[in-house]
Amino acid sequence: MANANTNSMAAIMSHVVRAIFWIAIVSLIVGSLIITTGLIGSLNGGTVKLPWVEALAQGVPPGRLVVVLVGIVVFATGIAFVCSQLRRILSTLADGDPFVPENGPRLTRIAIALGMIEIVRTVATLLISATVDLGENYEVVIRLNLAVWGAVVVLLILAQVFREGTRLREEEKMTI
Repeated sequence: MANANTNSMAAIMSHVVRAIFWIAIVSLIVGSLIITTGLIGSLNGGTVKLPWVEALAQGVPPGRLVVVLVGIVVFATGIAFVCSQLRRILSTLADGDPFVPENGPRLTRIAIALGMIEIVRTVATLLISATVDLGENYEVVIRLNLAVWGAVVVLLILAQVFREGTRLREEEKMTI
């Protein structure tokens, strides 16, 4: 009976992760199109006229649009990758067997992806602030996101727990 509850909860979580995955993909596409259109308009004297859109981007420095575009691409791509790894983990949970050898590395990949998102965000912010005119009264602030780095550490610990759980289960199968 407990297994059925676990499977139903895993199924619900899988649907939530799938929704987040598609929200990230749609955000990546729509956000990139909007910001790229604004960037073209900003570089083109403040306006862009295309057959399907007319945009006014006066007063927005191109540097700010580049910062937003980089942020959208890095964040949405990273979240989509994390969601795909989570869905694979949840599928093993739904099958009633989460301690499979593949889940430890999946958790490690999630931790690395979150760390890379944070590193790329920080480096991109530094590079763009050093090389692009961001306009008047725009101050770049680099903050250490302790929640993200805490999540990375927790995920690395959980990856090791899954590896050890898998190893112990394999040893138990060999015991008569």
